[in-house]
Amino acid sequence: MANPQRENGTTDIANDIVEAIMKIHLSGYENRVLWAIFRKTYGWHKKEDWITNSQIAKMTDIAESHISRTMKILIQRKIVTKNGKKLSFQKDYDLWVKLPKMVSKQKLPIQDKKLPKMVNKVTKNGNSKLPKMVDTKQTTTKQTTTKQTIQNKERFLKLWNKYPKKLGKDAAIIHFKAQVKTEKDWQNINKALNNYIESENVKNGNIQYIQNGSTWFNKRWQDWIDYKEPQKPNNNQQSKLQQSLKRISEFGGDDE
Repeated sequence: MANPQRENGTTDIANDIVEAIMKIHLSGYENRVLWAIFRKTYGWHKKEDWITNSQIAKMTDIAESHISRTMKILIQRKIVTKNGKKLSFQKDYDLWVKLPKMVSKQKLPIQDKKLPKMVNKVTKNGNSKLPKMVDTKQTTTKQTTTKQTIQNKERFLKLWNKYPKKLGKDAAIIHFKAQVKTEKDWQNINKALNNYIESENVKNGNIQYIQNGSTWFNKRWQDWIDYKEPQKPNNNQQSKLQQSLKRISEFGGDDE
């Protein structure tokens, strides 16, 4: 059970500042980052301090990328000032840049009615922390799409690094995304590239016969999935062929 005590330290903030903060619109991230700055400055009886994004991220459980974006907004709104690498709170609230009235007075939807019952119960009791994020269908779809995009790029680059004639990369990746959509497609294009690399023209470096990447990835790879290099006649077969041609030549000479 938490048991905070004044003797363990306090953060002294003037009542005027508290009341000014009540009246200004801040997002959830902006509010949490601002309190982190209070803690690192006023909490140590300092007006400014060198505070890194990683420190604030650790204090607030917010990702560093969001910290950076949130900090820029607070600085642009002149709620936070930056002096070199040091941050401080702008206590002159008359200088703060307020959001338009239309935004600040807009009636927000009642979100808790849409939350799962478990989350509602936790909110009302106030005894437990809310989960960091409640997944929605939109969030899940966005995360899945992002994951697939990253995977597609990584897979394409894996093939591109092996491809013997790297011309037309931008067009090649467009063709790859359009044609390689399933795990079976991925297996097939890998097999096709391996066959292409083992082909005689590629192995011998006959560059004039090797297709540009943009051409090969535009469905030409499908021709190489089950491709087998034509077998060359062995020495015995070549000898028999030469003997046959010689006999035909001799037979033709007798007719003359």
